[in-house]
Formats: sequence, C-alpha cells, structure tokens
Amino acid sequence: MTHAIYPTLFSPMKIGRREMKNRIAQAPMSVCYADGNGVPTPAMAEHYGRRAQGGAGMVITENLAISVSGRQMPLQPMLKDDSHLDAFAHVAGEIRRHGALAIAQIVHAGRYAGPWTEYEKARRLAPSPVPFELLPGKTVTPAEITEDEIEQALSDFANTARLAEKAGFDGVELHGAQGFLVSSFFSPVMNRRKDGWGGSFENRTRFALEAVRRIRAAVGRDFIVGIQLMSDELRPGGWSLDEATSLIPRLEEAGIDFAVPVVSTFETLKTPENAGLFARPTFQHEEVRAIRRFATVPIFTNGGIRDPRVAEDLVARGDADGVALARPLFSDPDWPEKVREGRVCELRFCDCTQATCLRTQLTGSRCESWPKAATDAGYFGYQA
Repeated sequence: MTHAIYPTLFSPMKIGRREMKNRIAQAPMSVCYADGNGVPTPAMAEHYGRRAQGGAGMVITENLAISVSGRQMPLQPMLKDDSHLDAFAHVAGEIRRHGALAIAQIVHAGRYAGPWTEYEKARRLAPSPVPFELLPGKTVTPAEITEDEIEQALSDFANTARLAEKAGFDGVELHGAQGFLVSSFFSPVMNRRKDGWGGSFENRTRFALEAVRRIRAAVGRDFIVGIQLMSDELRPGGWSLDEATSLIPRLEEAGIDFAVPVVSTFETLKTPENAGLFARPTFQHEEVRAIRRFATVPIFTNGGIRDPRVAEDLVARGDADGVALARPLFSDPDWPEKVREGRVCELRFCDCTQATCLRTQLTGSRCESWPKAATDAGYFGYQA
C-alpha cells in the first residue's frame, strides 16, 4: 500500500555501477563526533549506522577534512593517512550492514579553515587574498594558495578518496559548495587570479575538474564519485546558475556519478536579501531542476524538504532523481521507514533554527527534538 503512495521515492536507482535501494539519501551535516585528532569515536559510527538502520538508501557523512590545513572545526573528522582507517572502517561498516550505500564527503575548508580561534596562526588557503567577515566584527584575509599548495591539495583529495575506499566506503562526495576551497575557485569574487587557475570560466573550474579526475584515477571503477556543487553564489558578480549548468556535463566527463546542487556560501547566506532563505520550503529546488536538464547522472534535491508527499512529487515529476535530507533524518532517523510503512503521522520534526543546531557542533551535535529516553540510550537508541 505504501509503495502505491510513494512509488517513485521507494524505487531503486543506479548510482554509478552500484544500486541505491530507494531515492532517499542522508545529506551531509556536520555532527562532529570525532576526537581532537579527527579520529571517529564510536558515537560517529552509531550516528551514521542509525541513519542507515532507519531506511536511507544512501548515507553521506559530514565533510571529512583531507588535511590539517583543510580542517574547519575542532571535532571534525579527518582522513589523511592509514592511522585513522580502523575507526573509519567502523563507520562505513555500520552504514553498509543496514543496506545503505556509504559515501564519505571530503573537503578542504580553504578560507574557512580553523578551528576559528586558531585562524590567524596558520596559512588559511584561498585562490586570492580577499578579506571577509569570518565572525561578527572579525574580518580576516586568507593567504593566496600557491601552485605547490594547489598540487598538494589535489593530491590530498585523491589520497583521501583512496583511503575511504580502503576503509570500505562505497564512494566519496567532493565538497564543491558553500565557499570552501573547491567552490571558492569558481567565484570571480573570491578568485581574482591572473594565472591558469583564475579569470575565465575554464580556469575557474579547472581545480574542481582536476580534483575529480585525480580522485577517479585513485579509486576502482565501481567506486562512486559525487559532488556537492555550488549552484548559485547568490551575490552580484559571483558564480551563477548558468555557469553551474555549463559545468555539470564537464564534471560528468571527468568522472562524477551524482551531484547535489546547493546555493550560497556562508557569507552570502548572511546578507539581508537572503535572510530566511533556508526556512523556505524547497528553497533551492529551482536551481536543482535547471541543473538536472543538463545532466545524465542522478541529481539530488536538498533543502527545506520534510513532507514525503513533496519529496515524491519532486522525484515523480522528474525535477530531481532523489532527495537528500539532513535535519529531517537528524531529528528522526526512521523518517524513511515510517514513510515507507505509512506511519507519516509518527514523524518527529525539529523546529529549532539552523543557528541553534550549528552551535552544538563544537561539542558534538544534539537535537532538541530527541526524546529523553532515546538520548539516554545513546544517539537515538541505536541497536548495533
């Protein structure tokens, strides 16, 4: 009966050479359950295993830093060498044992690297030394990344993808959004270089395409490579939707298997004209639909989706191939199973602001909507 109500949402789909059992993905959301060295704690394995247990077809982790210079937060996971492999293998194993594809999002935080209190003690890398407001009342200027540092970052992306495959993940998702290093190369506002990495569209997209090529060359043919792609920077003179639609076929040629378009950067999200953007239902869906017209790989829509009827409609109409849910699965990891079984009235939602949610990341994320019994049982009562 439930499949008759949500037939498209619960139909399988090919992602590269692998199959996703339904069209629901856990979208990346920083929860920071690693230790100070970036090693996943058992809580991190519980967290992602619980989302897979709840029925998601694909679980994409929070962003894993590829290097110390690319790390943003003090409890952010980091996968840069073999010393962390066993802990990451535990995370991947808990996801896969429940039938979900295990995807590790990988990132270099670039100009947003930290931890923020340490920002001025090391080189924080960006295409150009463009000042910006890191925190209210605190303007900082990143260092211009050198040719050698560009080469190192590209090598680090490939190395982390190789390590993720070795740890048992089914794939990686390159973080190319929100103003982190990859997407900062896209933007004429953030990238003012005069060399082969800036200026023209071809030069500004060179870093992302080369990162995908390096990753693809470092892993096996069955390993999934996706990208979270900045679809529109949402500021005058910045990266545009037209450029994103032009880039997607080139990313496919370089080797991606799926994409999750995301609008804005951390800076543009705070501008008055974008106030309240993330509170609007399906706030970035139009950009997703536009990009999908130029794509042949699966494209996921993300942002402001809580109602399963909306999710079904978006996918059934062909506006997107799947939905990527972050906070809905954080507040209720059983969202997919409840929807599949027709128990929509039992869905649990969190109505706190995004800022409230983000503040918990410094010490390990918690959700105000979790019932006390589940919290006491540990990360929503995960039974391994």
